[in-house]
Amino acid sequence: MAKKDSFVLYTEQKAVINKLSDEQAGKLIKAIYEYVETGEMPELDNVLDLVITPFKTVLDKDKAKYEEVS
Repeated sequence: MAKKDSFVLYTEQKAVINKLSDEQAGKLIKAIYEYVETGEMPELDNVLDLVITPFKTVLDKDKAKYEEVS
């Protein structure tokens, strides 16, 4: 199976990102890319560690669905 080279962020997740500072949002997006590419969760501060949890849940669910269909 070819390596998956994309992922989806959903528009309802924007409300969470909008509550973060630009610096926090940038770190969150970079952490999401790191998680998707490596499967490893980067070290985050307490706030971002809490915030990324629902993103990770959706990413994991979408990945499982992709693998099931592929």
